[in-house]
Amino acid sequence: MQDHLLIVDDDRQLTAFLERFLAKHGYRATSAGSGAQARALLARRSFDLIVLDLILPDIDGLEIAREMRRQDRTPIIMLTARDEVYDRIVGLELGADDYLTKPYEPRELLARIKAVLRRAHPLDPGADGSLPAARRLVFAGLTFDLVTRRLSRSADGSTVPLTGTEFALLRALAERPGEVLTRPTILHTVYGNATSVTDRTIDAHVARLRRKLDQDENGSSLIQTVHGEGYILATEVEAR
Repeated sequence: MQDHLLIVDDDRQLTAFLERFLAKHGYRATSAGSGAQARALLARRSFDLIVLDLILPDIDGLEIAREMRRQDRTPIIMLTARDEVYDRIVGLELGADDYLTKPYEPRELLARIKAVLRRAHPLDPGADGSLPAARRLVFAGLTFDLVTRRLSRSADGSTVPLTGTEFALLRALAERPGEVLTRPTILHTVYGNATSVTDRTIDAHVARLRRKLDQDENGSSLIQTVHGEGYILATEVEAR
């Protein structure tokens, strides 16, 4: 089945080109020229990924991203002419999976789409049809199902929503508990060596994931920073 993408941008010439370009590469694309149009489309149907311009004629794209993250975890690639670090970090902290600055090459956007969708799609079985050896990782009162991509609290079964990037980041940490993951390792494992990913991008995703995981009133975090090196999941993990 084709992945269905929503492109939210008020440049009609650009969106018409992207619709044709993405169709040639096996994607179905629908465009919205304003925040209001995007809201209407999102209310009627679901999409596999959103390409979201921050500068819209009626609503700030960050507000659209904020609204989406209250309801679902559809992957978001933010697209904007602004190259301010503040906008980028705020977007990532709101739950965006990637950020691309205009002008850009269409093939670069295509590569980003493919990478984000790889992180967002459920794990595929092996070539022999088998599932991963460890289906679930259990740690610190949490159950992390690698097949259904569901993170839940063992006490009440409530779901902790994760974006595709957060899932990939937590999986990388949880599969190597007690081991420091350097930023280059995280870059390769989670982002596929995307050239645009900076330390700030990684830090923003880690900060957002921490807020979702941590419930310790004493301020202790499951994900510890090892200064000058990277991050470590500081708890024991049981594979089931």
